[in-house]
Amino acid sequence: MRSASIEIIARVEAGAFLDDVINSFFSHRDIPDSMKGLVYTMASGAVRHKGYFDWVLARLVKREMKKDVRYLFWISLYQIAHMKKAHYHVVMEAVEYGKRHFSPGTAPFVNAVLRRFIRERDLLVLPENPVTALSIEKSFPRWLVSRWVARFGHEETDRLLTLLNEPPDFTLRIDLARITKQEVVALLEAQGVRVREGKYLESALHVDKLGPVLKDPLFLDGLISVQDEASQLVAQALPPSRGPVLDACAGVGTKAGQIRGLFRNTLVIAMDNDMGRISKMKEKSGLIVQGDSLQTPYRAQVFDTILLDAPCSSLGIVRKHPEIKWRRDEREVIAFGNYQLDLMRSLWDNLRSGGAMVYSVCSFEPEETVGVIERFGREKEFLLENPLPFCSGTEYFLSLPHVSGMDGFFIAKLRKP
Repeated sequence: MRSASIEIIARVEAGAFLDDVINSFFSHRDIPDSMKGLVYTMASGAVRHKGYFDWVLARLVKREMKKDVRYLFWISLYQIAHMKKAHYHVVMEAVEYGKRHFSPGTAPFVNAVLRRFIRERDLLVLPENPVTALSIEKSFPRWLVSRWVARFGHEETDRLLTLLNEPPDFTLRIDLARITKQEVVALLEAQGVRVREGKYLESALHVDKLGPVLKDPLFLDGLISVQDEASQLVAQALPPSRGPVLDACAGVGTKAGQIRGLFRNTLVIAMDNDMGRISKMKEKSGLIVQGDSLQTPYRAQVFDTILLDAPCSSLGIVRKHPEIKWRRDEREVIAFGNYQLDLMRSLWDNLRSGGAMVYSVCSFEPEETVGVIERFGREKEFLLENPLPFCSGTEYFLSLPHVSGMDGFFIAKLRKP
């Protein structure tokens, strides 16, 4: 399984998204179902913790190494540090892999480095600077740790990073118009899937594994979908609408399909500017349109409701997509905030007086959340409404992963006078 994991890591390091690579890999390679979970765990764990592993290697290795050898180290170090497997087995398998796939000198090199890590792991001293030390220990970019420590404090940031490093929690959305939660629970438990209820929504159901779910007729027939509970809350924030609803940045249509299920007698228009994403939308997403929300093709005051689920840094979902944390920098967070504000400006004229725009992002960074709303409020008049019933006394919904147990998310509802 090392070969598969190394190939997956190599593709991710070249710029692909982890989920896309793994889905493609499992679809086109003959990997037993019983081994897919292990391949995913090893590849995602290596990507998640590579910052710490590279810090370790910089202290234990004084020579250049090929990328694939480095990826072998990441996987092996992950197994030693985070998996319940005898260390000598990890070393033996890594050495055997080195013998088969690399030059003759690689196997003894791998053996020596891994054995030294096992011996000296507790002796490796982190830097004195607390932010740098936390960044290395939790394997997050220093700029991001520094930003969160300044905002939340060191202790709370430690809790946040610890949570984001845990294997992801998978959540399903049940189409309650077609099947009950009790029926879904019974069918999944019969497959050996452990479940627990969502925090806020009857439609949300957490599961301990996805493999059996993705093969189940429930999923294949669209009775259940994979969607985090925080993401499901976005459609719940939309008010009932007499006229058409625009999902302005629909992506692959997940939320548009949910909206259509909630408002069955309402026209839902799913718009995106990317044909690749549009091609993945299903008929249940509603009327599918290619269009750019920065240059909206619609006339003024045509929509009662607009959902702006805007492109963002996606830093709220790094638990599921660990590669994202290595690809962002602070300038991008600011750039995304500017882009989101431009989208809001462009779409506002399409909203009727009395209509509502729901703004959401899978981020909890101020520049992309409250900052966008505050900046827009200096340009336009609107009433900021409570977006969800349980948000009593607040003007928006903000999900912090270590507090909510869900993805990081922000939801606001803007009512046009």
